[in-house]
Amino acid sequence: MERRGHVDNALSELTAVLLCGGKGERLKPFTETLPKALVPLNGEPLLSHLLRYLSSAGVSRFVVCVGYKAEAIESFLSEQRAQSWQVTCVNSGDASMTDRLLDARPHIQGTALVCYGDTLANVELASLLREHRRNEALATLTVYPLHSPFGIVHFDDSKRVTTFAEKPALPYWINIGFLLCEPRAFDFVARGAEMPQFLSRLAEAGVLYTHEHKGKHLTVNTEKERALAETEMIEFFTYMDGQVE
Repeated sequence: MERRGHVDNALSELTAVLLCGGKGERLKPFTETLPKALVPLNGEPLLSHLLRYLSSAGVSRFVVCVGYKAEAIESFLSEQRAQSWQVTCVNSGDASMTDRLLDARPHIQGTALVCYGDTLANVELASLLREHRRNEALATLTVYPLHSPFGIVHFDDSKRVTTFAEKPALPYWINIGFLLCEPRAFDFVARGAEMPQFLSRLAEAGVLYTHEHKGKHLTVNTEKERALAETEMIEFFTYMDGQVE
């Protein structure tokens, strides 16, 4: 069994690839003046929360894929000089996620951790890496239980209500990113394709595995989601065991 210290050291060798190039149409009016990654959560940009979470696990090398209002993200990152981060911005303009990955590829060293720039999740990166290595995977995708947006009513054969379940987890899993990729995984990326096609090609080759995450998962696609994320930020960061000031 791999010792924890070896995994922790390996985490410091990851290159985190952050996909931050989208327009965030559903987050207007915020995204009329800001790129989606800089939309505020409790007074701090979403990207700042993501960077701090990843760095708390030991990640210090980042490739940030930008496009829409790229200069704002580049300016924000240039202000983070006090952090011991190595950050490279790659501007692909108005491009698909897979094109952004291909443009980022020359800047990736070793294993890559691909994250969506509009998602926060307290994924246990050490556990993710251990499973990835144990499976000898080319890529490992983090998945999260799909929750019903509605309350579920249970009743018996006589139509009598037995129980209520408020927005329960369903027997399905969704892709939340935090995708670990070995260098050869990017051979499956086709320029002009979309992310589902990239993942499908990996799956068809039998080299894509999953890591189940059941902790916190926050998305910021709409104002409703942004407001909800703000109410759950404190609970989210309690999982960091005091590693973030």
